[in-house]
Amino acid sequence: MSGTMQEAVQALRGETGHAAPLMRWWWFSTHVSEAAIDADLDAMLAAGIGGVELAFVYPVDEGGLRFGDPEFLSLVGFAARGAQRRGLRFDLTLGAGWPFGGPHIDASTAARGLHWERIELAPGATELVFRPSFDGDALVSAYVGAGSIQELPAEWVLAECGERIHIPALGGGPRVLLVAVSRLTGQNVKRAPRGAEGLVLDHYSAVAVQAHLEAVATPLLAAAEATRVHAGFCDSFEVYESDWTAELPREFLARRGYDLLPELWQLEIDGAGTARVRTDVMTTLRELFEEHFVQAFGEWAHGHGLLFRAQCYGEPPMLMSSYRDVDLIEGEGWGWQRWTKNAWAVSAAGAYGRSPVSSETWTWVHSPSFRAGPADLLGEAYEHLLSGVNLLVGHGWPLGGALGHGQPVFYASGALDSRNPWWPVARELFSGLARVSAVLQLGERIAQVAIYHPVAELLAGAEGERPFDLWRQTRRFVDDEFVSAVRTTGLDYDLVDDALLEVGGADRFEVLLVPAGCVLSAAAAQLLSSAGVRVVHLSASRGQERRAEIRAAVHGMVPPLATSAPDTVGVTTRQLEGSRISLLVNTGERSADVVLDPCDDSTLTVWDAVSGRRRAVVRDDASRTVRLGSYEAVLVGQTVGPGQVGVDELETTGPVLGQDQEEPLAAGWFVRTSSGRRPVTLPHTWEDDPEVAHGDEQLVYETTVELVRPASAALDFGDASVPEVRAERRENSFALPADPPVGAAASVEVDGLPLGSVWRAPYSVQLGRLAEGRHTITVTVSSLGVRVAAARAIDGTSPAARAANGVRFRVQDASRRRDGVRSGILRVPTLRLSAD
Repeated sequence: MSGTMQEAVQALRGETGHAAPLMRWWWFSTHVSEAAIDADLDAMLAAGIGGVELAFVYPVDEGGLRFGDPEFLSLVGFAARGAQRRGLRFDLTLGAGWPFGGPHIDASTAARGLHWERIELAPGATELVFRPSFDGDALVSAYVGAGSIQELPAEWVLAECGERIHIPALGGGPRVLLVAVSRLTGQNVKRAPRGAEGLVLDHYSAVAVQAHLEAVATPLLAAAEATRVHAGFCDSFEVYESDWTAELPREFLARRGYDLLPELWQLEIDGAGTARVRTDVMTTLRELFEEHFVQAFGEWAHGHGLLFRAQCYGEPPMLMSSYRDVDLIEGEGWGWQRWTKNAWAVSAAGAYGRSPVSSETWTWVHSPSFRAGPADLLGEAYEHLLSGVNLLVGHGWPLGGALGHGQPVFYASGALDSRNPWWPVARELFSGLARVSAVLQLGERIAQVAIYHPVAELLAGAEGERPFDLWRQTRRFVDDEFVSAVRTTGLDYDLVDDALLEVGGADRFEVLLVPAGCVLSAAAAQLLSSAGVRVVHLSASRGQERRAEIRAAVHGMVPPLATSAPDTVGVTTRQLEGSRISLLVNTGERSADVVLDPCDDSTLTVWDAVSGRRRAVVRDDASRTVRLGSYEAVLVGQTVGPGQVGVDELETTGPVLGQDQEEPLAAGWFVRTSSGRRPVTLPHTWEDDPEVAHGDEQLVYETTVELVRPASAALDFGDASVPEVRAERRENSFALPADPPVGAAASVEVDGLPLGSVWRAPYSVQLGRLAEGRHTITVTVSSLGVRVAAARAIDGTSPAARAANGVRFRVQDASRRRDGVRSGILRVPTLRLSAD
């Protein structure tokens, strides 16, 4: 994909195309109405959100519409028309809840797993009647061996099965009967709306998939009208313990060239051929899933003029090449130094040349709902973008959120809607992320390091939970520590296997790292040798020893843009036509002066990542330095020639460098609360002030300053501060490592003129040129939504809701909602003046 620096500059000026974040739009089946739809779409458009992904989920109250009923479908059409009229992208989830299934799925088309039973038989028994333990059980095969349960047989014989299982004598001693039964997993659709309850479909079965497309996807698309839908969507696959389908023996014989049933026992009991059988079964199941589900959904979408977007990881077993038939590749999981599903998706996108590659973002951001502030959202978004994705899909917006209090929240994610008191800065947040995403959609991502995916080893044997989840099993070979060792050299990587090397080419890389315990295939070795790629086989070392080994393997390689703080400053770089552009983010907990070191003598231009304005860089004879606060980011362009690009833009930074005067503004403030106006001294923390009511979500601070002469001014609220004690949160929940000096966002006015907002680093506002005399500074602070917004939201846990709907979810982390919350102006701001 081509891209020029001029296009990057245009994106920074606001020409972002379709790069604005999307929002997963949770449709609770009890709260669907035209009023809610219109209010939400208007609010999203106003906030700079680029579109929606319609997701159908559980009821949170009594009554409501049934999924798929005519009135419900008419509202889907109303939403699609409303999005089109507003210029918003409209994606449609092709099922309700997850994984796909519902009332149209019966025992013949539902997900199944292989269940094993062992029975010790006394001498003399010659046959046994098979009686199903549960409805839907089907006998697959039976095996007999001489021995006992305590001393298992060394050899097994396939028994003849009909209405009875015929048991050979095998020497007249005790025997063990091993029975393989195909059993319904019993898994129901998770978080299903009313009317969409039912069994999960068999994702290996063409019949089951077609039944779903006809019963669910086709009516939904007809209601929305295909011309209004950009893409059909399928979320990550969580089809647990589904390792069987009725057609597996026949398909196995056709694909692998030998009969499965005589060998099937080796999936349950280790034998000489266990690794081969497990590999072949996993491969066959993966192929059936890819052909009968992924390819079928893709063909259905294309037949209706849509694109197909999907998250190809989880269970059934799948590899990165399972994205082959997906138009819009999506991942999830924050952490540029971690092994995430984003890394899985980005690696596939690199091989297949797909862009944009999106990410489900903010899934657990500072859980629970309303606990996250705009700086948390920005920080997690940067972690995703540093992983190589270039389109964000927010998780998510509860339907009706724009109607205000009394509307639903999702059980586990941020409530990313206009009920948040800090919402006045939402447009700045989402427009900034649109700029960054638009820039990162240009050109091609530079990844100089390849890591070999141990596909053969993963297929042959699993460890721990989720044996069929190959992304999860990859952690045995490539874990967070491994990824961190590569990324903190300033280099980026792709995970590759034989299929991705063949389709994407090996000449993209300089070195390939082979994890310990992994054997490089002959085909891969030939491709790498022909491309001149250096191959390094790593030892089984761990910890600092492995980190040093990986660093030694890439020693001498030059990153496109190195920094003086590679352990905390993440970098991702795009190759443009004759130039490069990089995103740099300080993910450390403290501010840092970061020295920039390009790989050649390019001219550097630096922009603030959110505003798109050009940033000042401190230069001396040897280096170029930019100061970055915690989770502050810049875009750095590298061009040939002496001149910078975008020089006509206004140059802005945080505090003005070389100011003449600094005046701390601790005293002389007044604060206006719901109980009136009174004097206050800064810092001022609402939670420590009994006169701030629980219902106060926005307070106004005011002071006056006297200037003896005209001056350029900036109001600096200081750096974020590292808390002495961190509030407990779940491992996959992102939160900033340092607390902003304003909780959670503020707008600043001077003499009634709005001049800017404070919610991200640098926590300062340029006040412009102030005249001699007295000036009034007004700071309006908005809190998190943990006070009124959370208290008045509907979470679906009322006794009446539970009685009507059962237990379809459990609200996550609600008891932590106010842990560590600090609202107000939390540090003494400084007025910085310059006579220049």
